[in-house]
Amino acid sequence: MEDELSKQSEDNIIIVRGKFKSEAINQYGLFLLIFNAMKNIDTHQVIVATFSEIYDLDLSSPWNKFEEYIVDRKWKGNYIHNITTSISDAFNRFPEDVKSMTRLYESVCNYDYEQMDIILYDIINRLIHDKNLKMETIIQEVSQQELQNIREDRSKPQKQDEETQDEETQDEKKDDGNVILKIKPVLAPLNGKPIYELRVGDKIMIKIIPASSKENYYIDLNNLRDEDKGIKSMPAKVIDIKSSASKNNPIEILTEIMPGVYGLCLEDEKLIKLKLYDSEVDALYKEADRLKPAKKTSSSNKKSKTSKSIVVMSMFLIFILLVFVILLMFGW
Repeated sequence: MEDELSKQSEDNIIIVRGKFKSEAINQYGLFLLIFNAMKNIDTHQVIVATFSEIYDLDLSSPWNKFEEYIVDRKWKGNYIHNITTSISDAFNRFPEDVKSMTRLYESVCNYDYEQMDIILYDIINRLIHDKNLKMETIIQEVSQQELQNIREDRSKPQKQDEETQDEETQDEKKDDGNVILKIKPVLAPLNGKPIYELRVGDKIMIKIIPASSKENYYIDLNNLRDEDKGIKSMPAKVIDIKSSASKNNPIEILTEIMPGVYGLCLEDEKLIKLKLYDSEVDALYKEADRLKPAKKTSSSNKKSKTSKSIVVMSMFLIFILLVFVILLMFGW
């Protein structure tokens, strides 16, 4: 009997939902952690905002609705970018500490709320810095089949009456002062990921389309312009995917390029494969490379040559003048 219960537990996916608030600095947050069979954090969602309404969200609500609420708020841009990103990065790095990751996973599996809350509280409060920070959590187990079914349902085409709401959501995001750039995904026909298998959280390679001064500004800001190869590609994190019931309507992929800067891709072809970001292969996109100064343009080279010519001519004229003065002195 114990073996059967153990087997049943192993087949389940463990999900932790939580919320926290710091009334002293007016910050409220939600987080969701999904653990995989490798005893690591598989995926997570985090949001920190200044409006207290998000803390009123009931932790007993279905985990998928909880996750959708976080994604929806981030889609609208109603959150604090730097703190949200910092906590998200902390969750990303946490599995690197094998000992701490093991402690967290064991406490979650054993429903040891006290130990689990200590670990999660420490991760979050290292960035919030409030000794009176309050946090609530809940642990839930779901079957792998349920998780798979929900994720597959999300990737199915949405009904036509939802398209208007999607357009309104995108307009709201523009009004919030966030930057949305036109982008296109980098294709990888042989070993890429099919677009219909793309999931929120995937990191793909994209190219910013130089459609306006706004796009060109961010291209130059990130040193992505190459005289020989054109616009360089860069990594971006998928934060939302929308598809329409109509075959003629494109798939919308919203990516986060950097805090407050998003890339929107409209893809008509639904059988293509996209290139995923690989930190080892795509070493070109490390921070050190992005900050290298851009190459000098041909006009600047011409200016440099012109300046040199002026200097040479000036020195030659001075030399002639000196010779003339010396001749006058000897002739005198």
